[in-house]
Amino acid sequence: MWVVLIAIAMLAGAIVTALYVAKKLFKIEGFFKKKNPALHIPPAKKLFEIKNDYTAQMERLAATYANSQIDKRAAYQKLSLLIRGFVHDATGLNVENFTKSEIKAFGIRQLDRLMEEYYVPEFAEDERARDKDFMSSCNKALGVVRAWS
Repeated sequence: MWVVLIAIAMLAGAIVTALYVAKKLFKIEGFFKKKNPALHIPPAKKLFEIKNDYTAQMERLAATYANSQIDKRAAYQKLSLLIRGFVHDATGLNVENFTKSEIKAFGIRQLDRLMEEYYVPEFAEDERARDKDFMSSCNKALGVVRAWS
């Protein structure tokens, strides 16, 4: 009886060890849940300052675009950087190198709306981005930043 229990315990230990080694060696993520990083919520006064800073930057970008000092794709790329910077400052999440689906997995509704505004024009060919209006996208982003809580 004791021999059987010891054998079962050794087998369970071997399985756990094998899974751990497989994860480390082969980067197998399917067996293990990833933890989402905790959101860092700044105090209301700090969030107010962050929102004002990014609102001003987006307004300057819109003016630069309106004065034909920057083309549409470059404007969307800058808008993308501003949005990602805002999200980092407002939540503590460094979304700079995240994909669209990784960012959507965080479940931040406002972030989904912001992503939809710049993702295709930033990365797609000019033909796919032709129907997007930068000023409209910038205004939507400004609205989301202003309403962020």
